[in-house]
Amino acid sequence: MIILDVNKVSKSFGFGNILNEVSFSINEGEKLGLVGNNGTGKSTLLKIIAHIEKQDNGTISIKKDAKVEYLEQGDIADSKSGLCRDILYSAFENLNEMELALKNYESKMSSVLDSNELNSIIEKYSNLLEKFTRLGGYEKDLQLDIVLNGLNIDRNLLNREFSSLSGGERTLINLAKILLSKPDLLLLDEPTNHLDITRIEWLEKFIREYKGSVIIVSHDRFFLDKTIQKVIELESGKTKIYYGNYTDFVIQKENEEVKEFQIYKVQQRKFDEMEKAIKRLKEWGKMADNPTFFRRAKAIQSNLDRLRENAIEKPKEKTEYPINFKSYGRGSNEVVKIKNLSLYAGNKKLLENSNCLILNGEKVAIIGDNGTGKSTLINEIISNSNPSIVVGSNQKIAYLSQIIEFVDKKQSLLEYFIYETGLEEVISRSVLYNFQFFKKDVSKRVGALSGGEKLRLKLAILLQKEINLLILDEPTNHIDIETREVLEDTLSKFKGTLIFVSHDRYFINKLANKIIEFHNHKLYSFQGDYDDYFNTRDKIHSIKL
Repeated sequence: MIILDVNKVSKSFGFGNILNEVSFSINEGEKLGLVGNNGTGKSTLLKIIAHIEKQDNGTISIKKDAKVEYLEQGDIADSKSGLCRDILYSAFENLNEMELALKNYESKMSSVLDSNELNSIIEKYSNLLEKFTRLGGYEKDLQLDIVLNGLNIDRNLLNREFSSLSGGERTLINLAKILLSKPDLLLLDEPTNHLDITRIEWLEKFIREYKGSVIIVSHDRFFLDKTIQKVIELESGKTKIYYGNYTDFVIQKENEEVKEFQIYKVQQRKFDEMEKAIKRLKEWGKMADNPTFFRRAKAIQSNLDRLRENAIEKPKEKTEYPINFKSYGRGSNEVVKIKNLSLYAGNKKLLENSNCLILNGEKVAIIGDNGTGKSTLINEIISNSNPSIVVGSNQKIAYLSQIIEFVDKKQSLLEYFIYETGLEEVISRSVLYNFQFFKKDVSKRVGALSGGEKLRLKLAILLQKEINLLILDEPTNHIDIETREVLEDTLSKFKGTLIFVSHDRYFINKLANKIIEFHNHKLYSFQGDYDDYFNTRDKIHSIKL
């Protein structure tokens, strides 16, 4: 049965429709992924479904009495008040009301003497008790523990004011509350933001086993592969439906594009032949001074004009950009050697007597739960001041942090690039063009750039430097899938040693040939990509180091 029907929904913010007669439906229990580049209206559509935004035209029909919950993207506002514990227990609002009613019935039963009235109360009490039990009224604390453990939420947060939490902590509490409320329709906008791999894997399992319907907006392709059964693509304000997970969608999309281009080429050949026929007929008409040829040419021209009105446009082709890193030479074979490293953040122990080795040319993904010390280790490698960390000789390091800031935010993109690289303007414009900064783009102020634009600009600058060791900290944070693919393609061409911190398993699988994991204050090394790590981690963890 259909739980949600979106029918010809349009929305404009004053500069043309961001949504243009969008239509689709979702069945009970169905898991759906909403995909598209940044700015295509995915979050707007979720807000319209959740009745936070109002559409200009069209209708949103939700099954009667269906409960809808929405997890917004980004940092959750501190508009919620009260202790986190109370906010989480508010997810059981209906159960709490039933529990209060049961207590009232119990009180009445102990004081009512009239047998008829007592029998009536007992019947109402029994019916409500059955419903309360069926809906999990006696399992509230168990359900709370399951979600708190799965999302690895510190119990100390429960007694804190929600407004005192960090953005990431607010997101965790809000996500926990929404999951506990068990809505019929769950709307998740970038739910893996602020989550480490352990939490994401738990959330994947939760969604797969969830009885309700789910719509997910996410740039985490691995997460989408594990959770969804259908894809709705938003492009140019319109939607198209694909069946399967994200990988199935990519294959179907590529096949469609190939077919469309073949149809386009056949169409263009037919148009060329018709134009040649028109030209020949006109020439023959002149030579023979025969109006019949001109009439035939006119008829073909009319047919050609009609066909062109209904012709398909030329499909967009992916542009390949000539991107190459400058080489600084090979350097030593042992790029980073860690021996008996103990690492602390204040009084918090991060690592104890840990060892690992990174060799020349390896592509190394550093993974682990949030707060285990990944970024701290990266900073220690870059500073090269810890006696337990030896960076090999002749290593020219370039580093891209997860937070990209600019000293002078009023500088134009082009000015900043020239300042950082020392290249002439003509060459600078050419390089920036290769990173998809076209014409007016180079005049943007760096302070107004999106996350993806900042990343591409920094990468373009790094490419102009002679490096053989590239270190990245969470490079895929806050960038869309298209930009992630550009980044993957760029980094795959890097011939030196690559070290990167990431929770993006799809990204890790594309690039890594070695995994270094933070686990129980130790460093564990795995050869291969994320899938190889996943299949062997339990066995390796069981081996005492």
